[in-house]
Amino acid sequence: MDFGLNSDGLNGVELGIALREINEYIGIVIYSQFNVRKMINRVPSGMRNGWSFFEKSGEMASSDYSKILKDTAVGKGNWEEFFPNNPDDGDSNYSLYYQLTSRQRSIISLLAQGVSVQEIGIRLDLTYAYVRKELSRAYSTLLPEAAEGEDLKTLAILKYLDLMKTL
Repeated sequence: MDFGLNSDGLNGVELGIALREINEYIGIVIYSQFNVRKMINRVPSGMRNGWSFFEKSGEMASSDYSKILKDTAVGKGNWEEFFPNNPDDGDSNYSLYYQLTSRQRSIISLLAQGVSVQEIGIRLDLTYAYVRKELSRAYSTLLPEAAEGEDLKTLAILKYLDLMKTL
């Protein structure tokens, strides 16, 4: 699948992760004109087996595409080719990002844009109470060590924006 599926929905990596949550054995192939290494970093390290990535190129032969598809179908991925021996320094950020549900990421993203909780509910067709509940869960994920009395909304937005810089 293409990395840039839809600007209003999931990208290819997020869709691949969602599919993997349904079926852990499915092979995922992502192609894109974007930097492949950055895309690989978005996949939690424990989930990378069976993922393949390649950059769109007029120089690849159809046999190369075939090999990638066949290898991925049997659980072999090519992601290690892009950084075989480099530890993923940002893995904890990616892990934290994906600990948030896609709904929580949508809500925090809108909150970071200055949209009120009431308006988020309207835009996402959710009740006010549900948006508040998801925000509380997101705060717990983003700020597990928060002290009582801290401004969780501001701290969570800042943490989320910081995570987005590393993705």
